[in-house]
Amino acid sequence: MKTGKRLALLIALFLFATTNAMAESVTLRLADQFPLTHFASKTGSQAFIKKVDEMSNKTIKIKHFPAQQLAKASGMLDAVKNRVADIAVCGVVYVSDRMPLSGAAMLPGLFNEVTTGTRAYTKLANKELLEAEFLRHGVRPLWVSLAPVYQLQLTAQESITSLDDIKGKKLRTAGAIMELTAKALGATPVTIGPSDFYLSLQRGTVDGAIYTIPGWRAYSLQEVLNSSTVNAGLGSVAFATLINEDVWQGLSPETQSILRKAGEATGTGAAAIFDRVVAKSNEKMKAAGKNVYALSPAVLEQMSVRLATVEKVWLDQMKNRNLPGDKILEAFKRYLNEQ
Repeated sequence: MKTGKRLALLIALFLFATTNAMAESVTLRLADQFPLTHFASKTGSQAFIKKVDEMSNKTIKIKHFPAQQLAKASGMLDAVKNRVADIAVCGVVYVSDRMPLSGAAMLPGLFNEVTTGTRAYTKLANKELLEAEFLRHGVRPLWVSLAPVYQLQLTAQESITSLDDIKGKKLRTAGAIMELTAKALGATPVTIGPSDFYLSLQRGTVDGAIYTIPGWRAYSLQEVLNSSTVNAGLGSVAFATLINEDVWQGLSPETQSILRKAGEATGTGAAAIFDRVVAKSNEKMKAAGKNVYALSPAVLEQMSVRLATVEKVWLDQMKNRNLPGDKILEAFKRYLNEQ
Protein backbone atom coordinates (compact mmCIF):
# COMPACT_ATOMS: atom_id res chain seq x y z
CA MET A 1 0.00 0.00 0.00
CA LYS A 2 2.80 2.37 0.99
CA THR A 3 4.62 1.49 -2.22
CA GLY A 4 1.54 2.36 -4.27
CA LYS A 5 1.13 5.72 -2.53
CA ARG A 6 4.81 6.50 -2.95
CA LEU A 7 4.62 5.69 -6.67
CA ALA A 8 1.51 7.86 -7.10
CA LEU A 9 3.26 10.72 -5.32
CA LEU A 10 6.34 10.42 -7.52
CA ILE A 11 4.19 10.43 -10.68
CA ALA A 12 2.32 13.51 -9.45
CA LEU A 13 5.58 15.32 -8.69
CA PHE A 14 6.96 14.39 -12.10
CA LEU A 15 3.87 15.67 -13.89
CA PHE A 16 3.94 18.87 -11.83
CA ALA A 17 7.61 19.49 -12.67
CA THR A 18 7.07 18.75 -16.35
CA THR A 19 4.09 21.07 -16.54
CA ASN A 20 6.06 23.86 -14.90
CA ALA A 21 8.98 23.30 -17.24
CA MET A 22 6.72 23.41 -20.29
CA ALA A 23 5.07 26.57 -18.97
CA GLU A 24 8.38 28.35 -18.33
CA SER A 25 7.80 32.03 -19.05
CA VAL A 26 10.74 33.62 -20.85
CA THR A 27 11.21 36.94 -22.64
CA LEU A 28 14.03 37.19 -25.18
CA ARG A 29 15.17 40.22 -27.19
CA LEU A 30 15.72 39.64 -30.91
CA ALA A 31 17.59 42.23 -33.00
CA ASP A 32 18.03 42.47 -36.76
CA GLN A 33 18.90 45.01 -39.44
CA PHE A 34 15.73 44.78 -41.53
CA PRO A 35 12.63 47.01 -41.40
CA LEU A 36 9.39 45.16 -40.78
CA THR A 37 8.35 45.59 -44.41
CA HIS A 38 11.51 43.88 -45.70
CA PHE A 39 11.13 40.41 -47.19
CA ALA A 40 13.98 39.09 -45.03
CA SER A 41 12.20 40.26 -41.88
CA LYS A 42 8.90 38.66 -42.88
CA THR A 43 10.47 35.28 -43.75
CA GLY A 44 13.03 35.46 -40.93
CA SER A 45 12.47 37.13 -37.57
CA GLN A 46 8.72 37.60 -37.91
CA ALA A 47 8.17 34.01 -39.06
CA PHE A 48 10.33 32.74 -36.18
CA ILE A 49 8.40 34.76 -33.59
CA LYS A 50 5.10 33.42 -34.92
CA LYS A 51 6.38 29.82 -34.76
CA VAL A 52 7.67 30.28 -31.21
CA ASP A 53 4.31 31.75 -30.14
CA GLU A 54 2.47 28.76 -31.58
CA MET A 55 4.84 26.09 -30.25
CA SER A 56 5.14 27.54 -26.74
CA ASN A 57 1.52 28.66 -26.38
CA LYS A 58 3.00 32.17 -26.00
CA THR A 59 4.95 31.30 -22.84
CA ILE A 60 8.15 32.21 -24.70
CA LYS A 61 7.94 35.87 -25.65
CA ILE A 62 10.23 37.32 -28.29
CA LYS A 63 10.59 41.09 -28.15
CA HIS A 64 11.56 42.20 -31.65
CA PHE A 65 13.94 45.12 -32.32
CA PRO A 66 14.02 45.50 -36.13
CA ALA A 67 15.72 48.05 -38.40
CA GLN A 68 19.01 48.30 -36.45
CA GLN A 69 17.31 49.59 -33.29
CA LEU A 70 19.76 47.82 -30.97
CA ALA A 71 22.81 47.65 -33.23
CA LYS A 72 24.00 48.42 -36.74
CA ALA A 73 24.07 45.57 -39.26
CA SER A 74 27.83 45.25 -38.81
CA GLY A 75 27.47 45.14 -35.02
CA MET A 76 24.96 42.30 -34.61
CA LEU A 77 27.57 39.73 -33.57
CA ASP A 78 28.85 41.99 -30.80
CA ALA A 79 25.28 42.82 -29.79
CA VAL A 80 24.38 39.19 -29.12
CA LYS A 81 27.81 38.31 -27.76
CA ASN A 82 27.62 41.14 -25.20
CA ARG A 83 23.92 40.53 -24.44
CA VAL A 84 22.69 43.81 -25.80
CA ALA A 85 20.34 41.37 -27.54
CA ASP A 86 19.66 37.75 -26.59
CA ILE A 87 19.22 36.77 -30.25
CA ALA A 88 20.48 38.59 -33.35
CA VAL A 89 20.40 38.07 -37.11
CA CYS A 90 23.99 38.43 -38.22
CA GLY A 91 25.09 39.05 -41.80
CA VAL A 92 28.21 36.88 -41.99
CA VAL A 93 29.70 39.11 -44.69
CA TYR A 94 29.97 41.90 -42.08
CA VAL A 95 32.08 39.74 -39.77
CA SER A 96 34.04 37.67 -42.30
CA ASP A 97 37.24 38.42 -40.39
CA ARG A 98 35.76 36.77 -37.29
CA MET A 99 33.70 34.07 -39.01
CA PRO A 100 35.87 33.35 -42.05
CA LEU A 101 35.03 29.66 -42.45
CA SER A 102 31.39 30.44 -43.24
CA GLY A 103 32.76 31.91 -46.45
CA ALA A 104 32.64 28.37 -47.86
CA ALA A 105 28.86 28.76 -48.19
CA MET A 106 29.27 31.95 -50.22
CA LEU A 107 31.75 30.73 -52.83
CA PRO A 108 30.61 30.73 -56.48
CA GLY A 109 29.92 27.69 -58.63
CA LEU A 110 28.67 25.38 -55.88
CA PHE A 111 24.85 25.54 -55.99
CA ASN A 112 21.93 27.24 -57.75
CA GLU A 113 18.99 26.70 -55.38
CA VAL A 114 18.74 28.43 -52.02
CA THR A 115 17.18 25.30 -50.49
CA THR A 116 20.21 23.21 -51.49
CA GLY A 117 22.71 25.72 -50.15
CA THR A 118 20.79 26.39 -46.93
CA ARG A 119 20.41 22.70 -46.15
CA ALA A 120 24.17 22.19 -46.53
CA TYR A 121 25.07 25.33 -44.58
CA THR A 122 22.71 24.30 -41.76
CA LYS A 123 24.50 20.97 -41.39
CA LEU A 124 27.87 22.70 -41.50
CA ALA A 125 26.83 25.27 -38.87
CA ASN A 126 25.58 22.60 -36.47
CA LYS A 127 28.57 20.32 -36.93
CA GLU A 128 31.97 21.48 -38.23
CA LEU A 129 31.38 25.20 -37.61
CA LEU A 130 29.61 24.98 -34.25
CA GLU A 131 32.76 25.19 -32.14
CA ALA A 132 35.15 26.69 -34.70
CA GLU A 133 32.91 29.57 -35.82
CA PHE A 134 30.17 30.16 -33.25
CA LEU A 135 30.75 28.86 -29.71
CA ARG A 136 34.20 30.44 -29.57
CA HIS A 137 32.41 33.79 -29.81
CA GLY A 138 29.94 32.83 -27.09
CA VAL A 139 27.01 32.35 -29.48
CA ARG A 140 25.23 29.44 -31.17
CA PRO A 141 23.11 29.35 -34.34
CA LEU A 142 19.35 28.92 -34.10
CA TRP A 143 19.13 28.90 -37.88
CA VAL A 144 21.16 29.98 -40.89
CA SER A 145 19.98 31.27 -44.25
CA LEU A 146 21.25 32.24 -47.67
CA ALA A 147 20.08 34.97 -50.02
CA PRO A 148 18.98 34.18 -53.61
CA VAL A 149 21.94 32.98 -55.68
CA TYR A 150 23.74 35.54 -57.84
CA GLN A 151 23.55 35.45 -61.63
CA LEU A 152 25.21 37.17 -64.60
CA GLN A 153 23.04 40.08 -65.71
CA LEU A 154 23.68 42.47 -68.60
CA THR A 155 22.17 45.51 -70.25
CA ALA A 156 22.61 43.61 -73.53
CA GLN A 157 19.76 41.36 -74.65
CA GLU A 158 21.92 38.59 -76.11
CA SER A 159 22.64 35.33 -74.31
CA ILE A 160 26.17 34.51 -73.21
CA THR A 161 27.38 31.68 -75.45
CA SER A 162 31.03 31.84 -74.40
CA LEU A 163 32.98 33.57 -71.66
CA ASP A 164 34.53 35.63 -74.45
CA ASP A 165 31.16 37.42 -74.53
CA ILE A 166 31.83 39.03 -71.14
CA LYS A 167 35.59 39.48 -71.47
CA GLY A 168 36.46 43.00 -70.37
CA LYS A 169 32.86 43.92 -69.58
CA LYS A 170 32.41 46.07 -66.50
CA LEU A 171 30.24 44.35 -63.89
CA ARG A 172 28.91 45.89 -60.71
CA THR A 173 30.08 43.79 -57.77
CA ALA A 174 29.82 43.91 -53.98
CA GLY A 175 32.40 42.30 -51.72
CA ALA A 176 35.78 40.64 -52.14
CA ILE A 177 34.53 37.21 -53.26
CA MET A 178 32.33 38.77 -55.95
CA GLU A 179 35.24 40.86 -57.20
CA LEU A 180 37.38 37.73 -57.49
CA THR A 181 34.51 36.00 -59.30
CA ALA A 182 34.20 38.77 -61.91
CA LYS A 183 37.95 38.78 -62.52
CA ALA A 184 38.05 34.99 -62.82
CA LEU A 185 35.37 35.14 -65.52
CA GLY A 186 37.36 37.74 -67.47
CA ALA A 187 35.18 40.72 -66.55
CA THR A 188 36.17 43.95 -64.79
CA PRO A 189 34.65 44.40 -61.31
CA VAL A 190 33.33 47.85 -60.40
CA THR A 191 32.23 48.76 -56.89
CA ILE A 192 29.06 50.85 -56.97
CA GLY A 193 26.69 51.62 -54.12
CA PRO A 194 22.95 50.83 -54.29
CA SER A 195 22.00 54.48 -54.77
CA ASP A 196 24.11 54.73 -57.95
CA PHE A 197 23.23 51.28 -59.30
CA TYR A 198 20.53 52.40 -61.75
CA LEU A 199 22.38 55.42 -63.15
CA SER A 200 25.62 53.47 -63.64
CA LEU A 201 23.74 50.99 -65.84
CA GLN A 202 21.74 53.66 -67.63
CA ARG A 203 24.82 55.73 -68.48
CA GLY A 204 26.93 52.74 -69.48
CA THR A 205 29.39 53.15 -66.61
CA VAL A 206 28.95 49.41 -66.19
CA ASP A 207 27.70 46.79 -68.65
CA GLY A 208 25.90 44.67 -66.11
CA ALA A 209 26.11 43.15 -62.67
CA ILE A 210 26.46 40.01 -60.63
CA TYR A 211 23.06 40.25 -58.96
CA THR A 212 19.62 38.63 -58.59
CA ILE A 213 16.36 39.24 -60.46
CA PRO A 214 14.23 39.49 -57.26
CA GLY A 215 16.27 42.59 -56.41
CA TRP A 216 15.57 44.39 -59.69
CA ARG A 217 12.34 46.17 -58.78
CA ALA A 218 13.77 47.74 -55.61
CA TYR A 219 16.03 49.86 -57.82
CA SER A 220 13.94 49.78 -61.06
CA LEU A 221 16.70 47.76 -62.71
CA GLN A 222 14.19 46.09 -65.04
CA GLU A 223 14.33 49.37 -66.97
CA VAL A 224 18.05 49.02 -67.73
CA LEU A 225 18.96 45.33 -67.43
CA ASN A 226 17.81 43.12 -70.30
CA SER A 227 19.22 39.64 -69.70
CA SER A 228 19.99 37.27 -66.85
CA THR A 229 21.25 33.74 -66.45
CA VAL A 230 19.36 31.30 -64.22
CA ASN A 231 22.06 28.71 -63.60
CA ALA A 232 25.37 30.57 -63.22
CA GLY A 233 25.36 29.96 -59.45
CA LEU A 234 27.74 32.79 -58.59
CA GLY A 235 27.51 32.52 -54.84
CA SER A 236 25.25 33.97 -52.16
CA VAL A 237 25.24 35.96 -48.93
CA ALA A 238 25.03 34.05 -45.66
CA PHE A 239 23.13 35.02 -42.52
CA ALA A 240 23.18 33.32 -39.13
CA THR A 241 20.60 33.95 -36.42
CA LEU A 242 22.51 33.59 -33.17
CA ILE A 243 21.61 33.25 -29.51
CA ASN A 244 23.96 34.13 -26.69
CA GLU A 245 25.40 30.89 -25.30
CA ASP A 246 24.99 31.90 -21.63
CA VAL A 247 21.35 32.75 -22.32
CA TRP A 248 20.93 29.40 -24.08
CA GLN A 249 22.41 27.43 -21.20
CA GLY A 250 20.08 29.21 -18.78
CA LEU A 251 16.98 27.99 -20.61
CA SER A 252 15.11 24.80 -19.82
CA PRO A 253 15.56 21.84 -22.20
CA GLU A 254 11.93 22.27 -23.28
CA THR A 255 12.48 25.93 -24.18
CA GLN A 256 15.69 25.08 -26.00
CA SER A 257 13.84 22.43 -27.99
CA ILE A 258 11.11 24.88 -29.03
CA LEU A 259 13.63 27.54 -30.11
CA ARG A 260 15.68 24.96 -32.00
CA LYS A 261 12.68 23.52 -33.85
CA ALA A 262 11.25 26.98 -34.61
CA GLY A 263 14.65 28.06 -35.92
CA GLU A 264 15.04 25.03 -38.15
CA ALA A 265 11.53 25.54 -39.56
CA THR A 266 12.25 29.21 -40.20
CA GLY A 267 15.47 28.53 -42.09
CA THR A 268 13.91 25.77 -44.19
CA GLY A 269 10.78 27.81 -44.87
CA ALA A 270 12.68 30.94 -45.88
CA ALA A 271 14.84 28.99 -48.33
CA ALA A 272 11.80 27.46 -50.02
CA ILE A 273 10.13 30.88 -50.26
CA PHE A 274 13.28 32.42 -51.77
CA ASP A 275 13.41 29.75 -54.48
CA ARG A 276 9.73 30.31 -55.30
CA VAL A 277 10.28 34.07 -55.45
CA VAL A 278 13.24 33.62 -57.80
CA ALA A 279 11.20 31.37 -60.12
CA LYS A 280 8.25 33.78 -60.10
CA SER A 281 10.52 36.80 -60.73
CA ASN A 282 12.21 35.02 -63.61
CA GLU A 283 8.84 34.30 -65.23
CA LYS A 284 7.68 37.89 -64.78
CA MET A 285 10.82 39.25 -66.44
CA LYS A 286 10.46 36.75 -69.29
CA ALA A 287 6.89 37.91 -69.83
CA ALA A 288 8.14 41.49 -69.87
CA GLY A 289 10.44 40.65 -72.76
CA LYS A 290 13.69 40.10 -70.88
CA ASN A 291 16.08 37.35 -71.92
CA VAL A 292 16.11 35.01 -68.91
CA TYR A 293 18.02 31.91 -69.94
CA ALA A 294 20.16 28.94 -68.93
CA LEU A 295 23.84 28.82 -69.82
CA SER A 296 24.88 25.86 -71.95
CA PRO A 297 26.84 22.94 -70.44
CA ALA A 298 29.89 24.09 -72.42
CA VAL A 299 29.81 27.57 -70.87
CA LEU A 300 29.20 26.12 -67.40
CA GLU A 301 32.28 23.94 -67.86
CA GLN A 302 34.32 27.01 -68.82
CA MET A 303 33.06 28.78 -65.73
CA SER A 304 33.83 25.84 -63.46
CA VAL A 305 37.47 25.88 -64.56
CA ARG A 306 37.75 29.64 -64.09
CA LEU A 307 35.96 29.73 -60.74
CA ALA A 308 38.35 27.15 -59.31
CA THR A 309 40.79 30.05 -58.93
CA VAL A 310 38.36 31.81 -56.56
CA GLU A 311 38.13 28.68 -54.46
CA LYS A 312 41.93 28.44 -54.37
CA VAL A 313 42.31 32.04 -53.23
CA TRP A 314 39.85 31.40 -50.39
CA LEU A 315 41.61 28.18 -49.38
CA ASP A 316 44.96 29.96 -49.38
CA GLN A 317 43.53 32.71 -47.18
CA MET A 318 42.27 30.13 -44.70
CA LYS A 319 45.61 28.30 -44.76
CA ASN A 320 47.49 31.54 -44.06
CA ARG A 321 45.33 31.95 -40.96
CA ASN A 322 45.93 28.33 -39.91
CA LEU A 323 42.25 27.55 -40.40
CA PRO A 324 40.92 24.22 -41.76
CA GLY A 325 39.35 25.70 -44.89
CA ASP A 326 39.98 22.53 -46.91
CA LYS A 327 38.09 20.34 -44.44
CA ILE A 328 35.22 22.82 -44.14
CA LEU A 329 34.82 23.17 -47.91
CA GLU A 330 35.02 19.40 -48.36
CA ALA A 331 32.25 18.94 -45.77
CA PHE A 332 30.10 21.65 -47.36
CA LYS A 333 30.39 20.05 -50.81
CA ARG A 334 29.52 16.67 -49.29
CA TYR A 335 26.41 18.13 -47.64
CA LEU A 336 25.39 19.75 -50.94
CA ASN A 337 25.23 16.30 -52.50
CA GLU A 338 23.18 14.79 -49.66
CA GLN A 339 19.41 14.66 -49.93
